[in-house]
Amino acid sequence: MPTPEVEYPPPLEQRVPPPSGPADPDDGQPDPGPTDPDDTGRDDTGQDDAGLADAEPSDIEPQQVLLGAGVVAVVAAGAASLTDAGSVPGLLVVTLLTVAATLGSLRAGHRGLGSSEEAFASAAVVLAAVAAWSAGDGPGGPTAILLSLLAAVFAVLGLIARTAVTWPIAAWGAVQAAVLSGLTGSGLSLAPHATAVLATAVAGLLITLAVRRAVAVVTLVSAAAWWVTGVVEGAAQVWTTESVVAALAPSTLMLLAAGALLALGGRADLRPLLGPPAAVPVLAGMATGAALAGLLQAAGLAGVLASGYLGVALATAVGAVASSGRSGLLRPSGLAAAAVLTGLAVVQLLGSGHWSALAGLVAVAAVPAVVVAARRPGERHWALPVVVGCLAAAVLLTAADGSLGSARAGQLLVLLSLLTLAGATALRGQRPELPLTWAAAVVAALGLGHLARTGHLTGLAVGLAVVGAGFIASGTVTDRARVRAGGCTVLVLAAWLAAGAAGIGVPEAYTLPAATVLWLYSGRRLATGSSWRTWGPGLLVAFVPSVWLAAVEPDLLRLVLVVLAATLTATAGSHWQVQAPLVVGAASLTAVALGRLVVHLPLTGLLAVGAAGAVMLAAGAAYEERRTRARAALARVADLR
Repeated sequence: MPTPEVEYPPPLEQRVPPPSGPADPDDGQPDPGPTDPDDTGRDDTGQDDAGLADAEPSDIEPQQVLLGAGVVAVVAAGAASLTDAGSVPGLLVVTLLTVAATLGSLRAGHRGLGSSEEAFASAAVVLAAVAAWSAGDGPGGPTAILLSLLAAVFAVLGLIARTAVTWPIAAWGAVQAAVLSGLTGSGLSLAPHATAVLATAVAGLLITLAVRRAVAVVTLVSAAAWWVTGVVEGAAQVWTTESVVAALAPSTLMLLAAGALLALGGRADLRPLLGPPAAVPVLAGMATGAALAGLLQAAGLAGVLASGYLGVALATAVGAVASSGRSGLLRPSGLAAAAVLTGLAVVQLLGSGHWSALAGLVAVAAVPAVVVAARRPGERHWALPVVVGCLAAAVLLTAADGSLGSARAGQLLVLLSLLTLAGATALRGQRPELPLTWAAAVVAALGLGHLARTGHLTGLAVGLAVVGAGFIASGTVTDRARVRAGGCTVLVLAAWLAAGAAGIGVPEAYTLPAATVLWLYSGRRLATGSSWRTWGPGLLVAFVPSVWLAAVEPDLLRLVLVVLAATLTATAGSHWQVQAPLVVGAASLTAVALGRLVVHLPLTGLLAVGAAGAVMLAAGAAYEERRTRARAALARVADLR
C-alpha cells in the first residue's frame, strides 16, 4: 500500500498563492497575467494582488492605515527632536531614524511588501529633507549642497530598489529644492539665473524620458514649470544682449530644452498628458526659433537678415521633405521655428525701416509656399494665395521705400492680379479657385489704388478696364455670376471715368457703356435665355434717356440717330424673332414721333389734332355699331322659314 505524501508548509520567505476561485464557465482560456513590464503584481496602492483578492479597488486596507499613522508619528518625532536648528543630538536622532527607515524600505521591497516599502521610503525622505534643511540653516549654499547630496543618495537607492517610486521622485524633488535654495537670495543676474533654470528644465525632461510612467508623470508636471520659466528668462537674456558670445549659453540651453520637449512626443504612454498632437512640437519649434533669432540678431542687420532667410530655408526644406504621416513631429516644429525666425526678422526690419531688405525677404518667402503647392495639391487652397500675398507685399514695400513709383507699382499689381485670376480660371471647379479669385480682387484693388494716387485719370481708366475685362472673362469661363458682375461694375466705372476725363458731357457716353456691360453680363444667355431678362435691361438703359431727350430737345443729330437705332433694333428683333428688341425699338420710334409732335406743335395745332382724333374715334365707333346691327338683321332674315 503506497505511503501518503506529506505536505509541508511553505518557507516563510515564499509567497503563498491565493486560492483559485470557481472556474468561469464562459472563459476557457487561462489568465495571460500582467502585460506591463513595470507591473510587479501590485495594484496602484502598492499592495500585492494576492492580498487584495477579496477587496474592492477603492477600499482602504488596515495596513495602509497603520503604515500612514506610523509614518506621521516617526516624522513628527524626528522633527520634534530638532528643537534647535543645527542641534547635534537632534540631527543624530533624525539620521538614525532615516537610516532605519531606509533599511526597512529595502527589506520590505525585498519581501514584496509594496505598501510598506513606499511608507518606509516616504518617512526616510521626509526625515532626510528636514535634517538637511535644519543643518543648512535655511536657504543658501549649505542647504543647497546637502540637498544635492541627498538627491544623489536617493538616485542610488532608486537604482537599488527598482520597485519603489518614492526614491526617484524624491531624487528629482531634492534636485529642484537644491536649485531653488541656491537661487533664493543669491542676487544672481539674469544670465546665470536663466542658465540654472533652463538646466533644471532640461534635466527634468531627460529624467522624464528615462523613467517609468508612474515617475514620469510627476517629473513631467514639475519640469513643465521649469521649462516655461527657463524659456521666458532665456529669451529675455538672448534678446537683451548685444554680444553673440553672451547670448550663446542661454540660446544653447533653449535649444536643448526644445529638443528634450520634442523628444517627449516619442513616448506613447505620455501623449495623453501632452495635450493636442501638435502642441508639443509647436512649442518646441517656437522656442528654437526664438533662440536662434535672438542669437543672430545680436550680430546686427546682417544677423537679422540671416534669421529671416534661415526661416525661409527651413520652411522650404520642411515643405519639401517632411510629411504629416512619416514626420508628424518634424513638420509642425519645423514650420513653427521657421515662422518665428522669419516673423521676428520681419518685425525688426519694419521697426528699423529697411524697406528694400524687407521686400526681398518677403518675396523669397513665397518659395516655401510654391514648394508646398507643387508637392501637395490638397494644400494649394492656402499655399497659392500665400504666394500671391508675398509677391504683392514685396511690390508694396518696394514702393514704400521709394525705389518704385506709384504708377509702376500699380501696373505690377494689376498684372499680378490678372495672372492670379488666370490661375484661378485654370483651376476652375477645384478648391483653390475661390481663394485665388479673392486674392486677385484684393491685389487688383491695391493696384488701382496706387494708380489713383498718381492723379492720371486716363491711366486709372485703362487699369479699371483691364481688370474689369479680366474678371468678366474669368466669370464667363468659370460660370460664376458674382465674378462676372464684379468685372462688369469695374468696366462701367472705367468707361465713365474715361468719359469724364475726356470732357464728354452727353448722356449717351454714360448710358451706352452701361447698356453694353449689361449685355456682357448676360453673355451666352443672349442667344438662349429670355429676351426680356437678357436683352431688355440693356435696351432700356440705352434707349429710354436718349428717346426722352430726342423727344423734348430740338437736337436733329440725336433725333436722327435715335430713329435710326430704333428702326434697326425693331427690324433686327423682327428678323431674328426676338421680342424685347422688337418691342423696345418700335416703342422708342413711336415715343419719339409722338414726343416731337406734342412738344413742337403750337396749341392750335394740338387742338386740331385732338379734335381730328376725337372725330375719327367717334366715326369709328359709329361705323362699328352700324356693322353690328347689319349682322344682327341678316341673322334674323336667315332664321326665317
